[in-house]
Amino acid sequence: MTEERNALTDLFAACWKDDALKARFLADPKAVLAEHGIKMPDGIDVNVVENTDSAVHITLPKAPDGHASLSDEELSKAAGGTYKPSDCPSHNLQTCC
Repeated sequence: MTEERNALTDLFAACWKDDALKARFLADPKAVLAEHGIKMPDGIDVNVVENTDSAVHITLPKAPDGHASLSDEELSKAAGGTYKPSDCPSHNLQTCC
């Protein structure tokens, strides 16, 4: 996962420098990802949008399997809820499980 994250970061930086690459990435993301060593499985669609000064795009993650059986508190944490020091016995987000 780290290698893919680094490759994606490098691709973003390249797009900021090269308008033609950015246009291709927006138009045909799977091809550009493959060119940069990031293979997407068949049957997976990839959509790329660009944030602007007046528009921010937020991706809602897919609900975790079994989400219907989670309590509201558990679901909030799974969805990136707020962190409170009392949630972790070590009171350290860096080392908390």
